[in-house]
Amino acid sequence: MNSPPGWPPILIAEVDRIRGLRGEVVVTVHADDPSRMARLERVFLMEADGSLRAVRIEGVKRLGERAVLKLEGYDTPEQGRTLVGREFFIPREASTPAPPGRYYAYQLEGLDVRLKDGTPVGTVREVLNQGPQSLLVVTTARGEALVPVVPSICVHLDEEQRIMTIDPPDGLLELNEAAARRADG
Repeated sequence: MNSPPGWPPILIAEVDRIRGLRGEVVVTVHADDPSRMARLERVFLMEADGSLRAVRIEGVKRLGERAVLKLEGYDTPEQGRTLVGREFFIPREASTPAPPGRYYAYQLEGLDVRLKDGTPVGTVREVLNQGPQSLLVVTTARGEALVPVVPSICVHLDEEQRIMTIDPPDGLLELNEAAARRADG
């Protein structure tokens, strides 16, 4: 079964608290630039059943690394309070393109990972952002491997075929396997 366009959506913000008397909410923005929220007409609120409901943005103010949102239908502090702890999403096609040679985590998740000689390694399960250094969590036949996202290791990405070619230093893929054996043993 094919996923609908824009699915799965991208987490763009989480509601931290209410602000003021008009139902405004303070959100932590999951984008490089919190002002990105000002370019959106609406966000999608995940409901308890997993469905998404569109909510129109009436106003945006920047608050340091966060943003204050005024959303249609949320006009009182009590209505705004119902959003605290909730997450806002956007469809993938609404995301800003990554700079050349850079990728968002959602673009890397699910990639097939292969060695330079074509040997299959596994699949990217997730991307861990470790400050300036991101790591691919690759599910392999022997467990998981952490692969640093650096040009000397991640040597080619075929976006169309969804294949990441890696050239890991000797022992890198076996590091996690050995650590798991020690933890179990």
